[in-house]
Amino acid sequence: MREHHLWVSLCRDAASPRAVLFRQMIQEDTGADDALLDALLAEETGVMSPTATAAASDGPVKPDLSREEWAAFTAPVPPATRDFALRETTLGLAGETAEPWAGLAARFGRIVLADRLREVRALSGFTRVSPEAGVVPADTSRRLKWLPAVEVFGEGIFLTLDRAALKDWEDDPDVRRRVQGMRADLDRSFQKDRLESVTGPELSPRFVLLHTLAHLLIRQLSFESGYTTASLRERIYARPEQDQYGVLVYTAAGDAEGTLGGLVRQGEPPRLAETLLRMTESAAWCSADPLCAEHTGQGFGNLNRAACHACALLPETSCEAGNSLLDRALVIGGERVPGYLQPIVSAARAAAADALEQP
Repeated sequence: MREHHLWVSLCRDAASPRAVLFRQMIQEDTGADDALLDALLAEETGVMSPTATAAASDGPVKPDLSREEWAAFTAPVPPATRDFALRETTLGLAGETAEPWAGLAARFGRIVLADRLREVRALSGFTRVSPEAGVVPADTSRRLKWLPAVEVFGEGIFLTLDRAALKDWEDDPDVRRRVQGMRADLDRSFQKDRLESVTGPELSPRFVLLHTLAHLLIRQLSFESGYTTASLRERIYARPEQDQYGVLVYTAAGDAEGTLGGLVRQGEPPRLAETLLRMTESAAWCSADPLCAEHTGQGFGNLNRAACHACALLPETSCEAGNSLLDRALVIGGERVPGYLQPIVSAARAAAADALEQP
């Protein structure tokens, strides 16, 4: 349906009389029913189709832009335009057998460097901080055909986890049990609707893992690239229903600090592998431990576990989820849960101990 030649026309004129004809032609060619067509239109445009029933949605639908972004970053041949330039690279660990480097290579997948990115953010409206607040449009008169927006150019590093290793880790009962506890806290939070637009319909272990990993990587890159943490942003791709398992860290400051350059260079081999190893070693220790590591609920609404200002939190403008749904234990492991990068921590400590023992 999304590849149909009339799909763009339908999305552009979904409320016009011609939309009925477009719908009929798309349905005749694809065999799709009204429910599927309405769901895809709502996802694409953020507005429910006039033919959708009132029960189909309790409020405005936020478009999911991650699908096309993920497809662009993972395409066999990366797309190239004037404002979007990608090139694939590696960690530079091919053929490595020594630990912890071999284990690090086995835990990460594709590495893509974005030499140029363009981001546009438009203000469509806002809501009050209350559970049942309505959306106040930016144009209260509803007469304008434009929205206030800001355009930012920058660069970024995109990386994915190893799919097989991630699947094995996600299937661990202890991992699922820990994330279920976070899901229970999320269901009780008035931020549930807002956060579900980022996590997807179900909070998955991979989202918490990738979200925490992005925070740790931004904090480590701030030491090595010269950028402040407020100048870097995350983009999480962790929807299981779309087979996503990656993160994008990119520059997003509109002032001079967002144009320093050098972030992409940190993603080139062997710098990124060294950064990831230092990130993992730093994440294994927090100045608030053992309280932070053993916490069963901290942050606003108890939506975080092992994550505090000393180890994992970022400036609010750098985080998609408002510094919520973070757990360092899912990355480096804990007493009650195995971490995705826990073997890397153990191997790094063993290698350091062996180096000290050598004369």
